[in-house]
Amino acid sequence: MRRAFTLIELLVAITVVAVISGGAWLYLNNNNSRQKLEANRDEVVSSLKLAQSYAKTRQVPLGYTGPDLQYVQVTMNGNDLIAGVDGVGTTYFDNPLNNSEVTVTLNPPSIYFWSGGTLSHDNKGTIYKNGETATVIVQSKDNLSGRDQIIIDALGQVSP
Repeated sequence: MRRAFTLIELLVAITVVAVISGGAWLYLNNNNSRQKLEANRDEVVSSLKLAQSYAKTRQVPLGYTGPDLQYVQVTMNGNDLIAGVDGVGTTYFDNPLNNSEVTVTLNPPSIYFWSGGTLSHDNKGTIYKNGETATVIVQSKDNLSGRDQIIIDALGQVSP
């Protein structure tokens, strides 16, 4: 007598393969979202460290003819993370960060790296006290990948 697969056995096998494939697709999709979140976080950390470095070394952008650097201001303008000199409109960089999957927010809305690299509350040089911090939140819009918080301490140290 010849043995063959019955229709029931074939349907069960196809159902098992479909369930496993669906789970794998969901895992890969979530993993891809997490990687995008981490890539944006790394870009923000890199940009903040660069802005702090400009403040520490008192380096100004090419073409800047104003007075000596007092502070580097970092803000979000729409989808762009912008670092500028003394709030006069001359910028070091303008990095597009927010996209359809990730949102970046600064708290406070403007971060000031005062010359020497320390963190200031404002453009007048009110330096952060020991223990005070500024935060940057990089969050997934789909809320599946979560969010990452970047802390900037009173000395201007950026830690993801």
